[in-house]
Amino acid sequence: MNIKEKLDFFCQLIQCSHKLSLHSYPPELLFTASGLTQDTASADDDAMFFLSLGEPIRKHIEKKIREPLLIDDYLGLIWIVAFEYGETALRGIHALGPAYSGRNSYQNIKKELDRHNLSVSSRIKVFKIFDQIPIVPTNQLYQYAAMLHYCVTGTRIKEKDIRLTEKASEKPSSSEVNLITEEHRGIWLAEQEFMNMLREGNPNYAEALARSHSLSDGPRFDVGNSLRRAKSTSIVLLTLCSRAAIEGGVNPSVAYTLNDYYMQMIEDCQSLAEATATCHTLLEDYVHRVQQGKAAKAISGQIKSICDYISIHIREKLSLSQLAQQAGYTEYYFSHKFKNEMGCSVADYIKHEKIQQAKLLLSGTKMSIQEISEELSFGSRSYFSSSFQKETGLSPSEYRERNVKI
Repeated sequence: MNIKEKLDFFCQLIQCSHKLSLHSYPPELLFTASGLTQDTASADDDAMFFLSLGEPIRKHIEKKIREPLLIDDYLGLIWIVAFEYGETALRGIHALGPAYSGRNSYQNIKKELDRHNLSVSSRIKVFKIFDQIPIVPTNQLYQYAAMLHYCVTGTRIKEKDIRLTEKASEKPSSSEVNLITEEHRGIWLAEQEFMNMLREGNPNYAEALARSHSLSDGPRFDVGNSLRRAKSTSIVLLTLCSRAAIEGGVNPSVAYTLNDYYMQMIEDCQSLAEATATCHTLLEDYVHRVQQGKAAKAISGQIKSICDYISIHIREKLSLSQLAQQAGYTEYYFSHKFKNEMGCSVADYIKHEKIQQAKLLLSGTKMSIQEISEELSFGSRSYFSSSFQKETGLSPSEYRERNVKI
């Protein structure tokens, strides 16, 4: 089967469950439509598609990312976009959608349209169109994206490889991230598998989480908007992670401090993409700390306690004298004991831990490099950048470009 035949078959399968349309476009239309206005493009549905969603698609292509893209537009509609490449160049863009990501999306669109003085006949026509758009749970959309990508490229990918964009418009929206599932069969076992992996510090936790997502999209509750729901679901995940990490050997004070820190990060998220990236960041952080704890069994209780203290206060300026006093030793004895057990100086250990935290903030947040430098008390951006490059071989901006999750 060629790509067109695969896509036709895929579209027929999808429509057995959801009435989603598949649109295929030549790459040049992306750049033709970018010079249009809504008035001049109004008669051309293809041009209108790129006029409204072209920016995130262009950014995705410019970053040379070949995995599919989920676009959350300002009306709360979700589009899945896959990219067909030849040996060197982009040959086609394939878009599946639109879909509502939750039950309140339709109401949000209605509120948006109520702000405009439409005639009764126009309102009827518009709402008739929106009535036909299906509601598809986010976990199902990710599965559709993976299947669409396979049809186009022949390559299998996982949920973590798929990007969820920022809004396709700066206008505020509230598309619902998850549709409440009607069945609970198998959720407990899948959740326990995920929790056990966190307790063990198993880096394959993402696979267990994906299996859990395939059964449930989160707790059963309705809220006023989708971003609030995403934040609430993220906080539930955060709570589970912190408890599993404690059971995996992480100091409770460290786990609870992280819990407070990431809860504030979740509350500060302004989009579904940010909330998703924050979840990835906190998961990586907790698993890393469980792994550290299991690798540090031969370390004395006093030094382990100091390492936990550094973790809790990693965003502050920490000195040798302060830590020696905390341990109850002289500076000379403490520095030698720490180096003998940890294999590095106190200053190097602190710098390493700060850079580990900086990696998470660079990949999982929109904080500027200056803000991250200040957040971790590096003293100056130049010192932060040089320290980061010395340890990782990359500048902070290069690391962000290669590892960004938003």
